[in-house]
Amino acid sequence: MNLKNVLIKITAIVAVVFTAVSCDDDFNSVGSEVIGDVNFEDDEYSAVPIAYSKRFEKVQTSGLPNNLLGVYNDPVYGPSVYSMVSEVLPSQFNPSFGRDAILDSVVLNLPYFSTITETNTEDGVVTNTFELDSVYGSNNIKLSIYHSNYFLRDFDVDEGAEEIQVYYSDDITENFGPSLENRLLFTEQNFRPSANEIRLLTETEDDATDDTDADGTEFSTFIPALRLVLASEDAAAAATVLNPDNTRVGNQELINYFTSLFLDKEGSIELSNPNNFRNYFRGLYFKAESITDDGSLVFFDISDANLTLHYSFETDNVDEEDEDGDGNITEFLRGEGSFILNFSNNIVNSIDFNFANATLNDGTSFENALDNQDEVNGEANLFLKGGEGSYAVLDFFNGMVTNEDGELENELDFLKRQNWLVNEASMKIYINQDEMVSGDTEPERIYIFNSENGAVLVDFLADPTSNQTSPILSVTNHLGRISRDSDENGEFYKIRLTRHLINILNEDIDNVKLGLSVSQNVNVVENAEGFTPNNTEDEVIPFSSVISHEGTILYGNGANVPEEKRLKLDIFYTRSKN
Repeated sequence: MNLKNVLIKITAIVAVVFTAVSCDDDFNSVGSEVIGDVNFEDDEYSAVPIAYSKRFEKVQTSGLPNNLLGVYNDPVYGPSVYSMVSEVLPSQFNPSFGRDAILDSVVLNLPYFSTITETNTEDGVVTNTFELDSVYGSNNIKLSIYHSNYFLRDFDVDEGAEEIQVYYSDDITENFGPSLENRLLFTEQNFRPSANEIRLLTETEDDATDDTDADGTEFSTFIPALRLVLASEDAAAAATVLNPDNTRVGNQELINYFTSLFLDKEGSIELSNPNNFRNYFRGLYFKAESITDDGSLVFFDISDANLTLHYSFETDNVDEEDEDGDGNITEFLRGEGSFILNFSNNIVNSIDFNFANATLNDGTSFENALDNQDEVNGEANLFLKGGEGSYAVLDFFNGMVTNEDGELENELDFLKRQNWLVNEASMKIYINQDEMVSGDTEPERIYIFNSENGAVLVDFLADPTSNQTSPILSVTNHLGRISRDSDENGEFYKIRLTRHLINILNEDIDNVKLGLSVSQNVNVVENAEGFTPNNTEDEVIPFSSVISHEGTILYGNGANVPEEKRLKLDIFYTRSKN
């Protein structure tokens, strides 16, 4: 090996090491030094992909990592309504409720994501102030909760009961039918999530914190939650409620209904095992309805939610001290018990959304624009919408370019011949501010993936920030957060694809089309199924897009896009001048 080749390899290694440790946003020169008689220089190449959008008619909403409930009106794409049906399972089977069991109340508790922002202590009483993390909008909606009689099966009978049953965003409204509304349990005509700490007298539950006020009155506190209490008429009248957001509803008929469903079924096969119980009780249906064009949308972890039956029963101890003050010292004292139902197994969201309800500035409906995409030449706008929405397809390196001999050549073949040392490959994806309503409603993150199988790219796996648990701070080298101007309007997202490009040029991976979507949480890398118009085969869409309520409009590669904002992959490289 001659000295010239040795020097070339040494210089290349130094350049690679320098690039690996550099985290600057912009390209740093790593060549351009003359070593021996070899001269290197830095340069840049821009690859313009064919880019267009696809919309979904329905997306998978079973198996979601988190769930949504309520109404959200996107300022660009219009309203979406999220409802939900879920199975519940008891924390124990074959329960024994005790002698002469009487149901006192039924409590539904769905905690919100929240953080404590302030803690005050006055007269020995601690009061916490909370901020809700994942509530969007501040207007009232109508919320109804039903005992559902629709059976959510585990396996797809159309596939010979060998495949897991997948449920979609339109199943609740289009396919499940009237059995969902088997029995109305609760109704809130003007529901709006509250950040108030919940305080209740004489309540003792596993997720409560006990405290005592200055008068010695004991009470329990809970984090902010959707909390509804159904009680007997007597219990509702006797209870003292410290938090007006969580009132008791007295309804003896429904207390009797739950008594017949559970307490009267002690020892029955219906309460003996999970399969029997699921077929018996079926589940709960949460139906959201809009009151005005705007509403409130709650993003929550339903694994922390439950429906709890509180009951009393006769003990073996006699009330000799007349503790209840009724003058009878021969009756038996009563004890208290609870029967907890947890949300589990099949949980399905519905998403009621229509692209036809909103238009671009030129009056074209989003539905019409998305159904007439130019997949050969690409489009000027890329439409990214979470939920039952849309994503973009990026097709790189399949066009023809003019090579150094003035001849047309396939772009990928041309790039492979260059033998460049690639220092960075990245693209700034600009937001079309003329079509967007900028501000807080713009998605903080977007997400790029293999459109064939939904897999993340190698740059995701190699990102040194990928170990961050916060979805805002995680994978920020590969998937840059939104960049905003001085007025906090979104300008662009920057995505780095350096390792992905190197693997393509080295023929370690195939050059597949890439998908681009919004993301509620870039740490969620599992994928859902979705169906686009006129396509009988399912397509891949990340769960992180399905659970996102937001949308954006980005510039594509169309000829009428301003040159400085045109979508392109900028490849920064080092090469020998010889």
